[in-house]
Amino acid sequence: MTKNIFITGGTSGIGKALVFKFAKKNWNIFYTYFNNKKEAINISKNLQDLKIKHSFFKMDLNNKNSIKKAFEVFSKQFKKLDYLINNANPPTRRKKFLRIDDEEIKKNINGFLVGNLIVIKKALKLILNNKNKEIVGILNISSYSSINGGKNIHLYAASKAALNILMNALSIDYIKNKIKIQSVLPKYINTKSFRKNNNIKNNKDLLKFMKKKGILEIKNPEEFSNFIFDIIINKNKFKNKPLIKFD
Repeated sequence: MTKNIFITGGTSGIGKALVFKFAKKNWNIFYTYFNNKKEAINISKNLQDLKIKHSFFKMDLNNKNSIKKAFEVFSKQFKKLDYLINNANPPTRRKKFLRIDDEEIKKNINGFLVGNLIVIKKALKLILNNKNKEIVGILNISSYSSINGGKNIHLYAASKAALNILMNALSIDYIKNKIKIQSVLPKYINTKSFRKNNNIKNNKDLLKFMKKKGILEIKNPEEFSNFIFDIIINKNKFKNKPLIKFD
């Protein structure tokens, strides 16, 4: 039976790679975007060649009505949910903690944490209604910053850490329902946002960064999506681990 997957933040980097990985494995795809409608349409055109059912919708993590509407549209079109990959985040802006005003704290925590909590809750309700629990679950795309922080991304790191704890708790709560609930923590993935955040403009800058950090290799989004599908979901290699490091 064909599986249905809901992927948030599906128009760039990791999210886009995941959309195509699952589509090539004949999963039906529902993906969200925030402001890049042009790319969402572009991806949809490419997915038509794979002849799988797919759809997309604009979703804003800072707007709970937007999240509610996205799940309503999904439910009407796909009926049942097998897997959520929670990948979306508002843009991350590096800023010294003491320079973040109170309103910024509220807005950032609302987007990074509260919005994602609502997404996970709504997905879990749909998965519990799915009577066929052969392969069902929630996978949260986290970050190594949730373990050791990161330069001037305090609210992002704190929110990711909170989501890790939530996923750990939910994995215990719903193990009897045969639902896999996990966070995967990538260290460095060569995406546009990674290059922007680390001021990497070309291969020379990338090699310089790798040398500074003592890194031999940085994976690309496609390699990461292969790990997600082939190792975590298909082979179920980490079935008893709610937190999975990818470095």
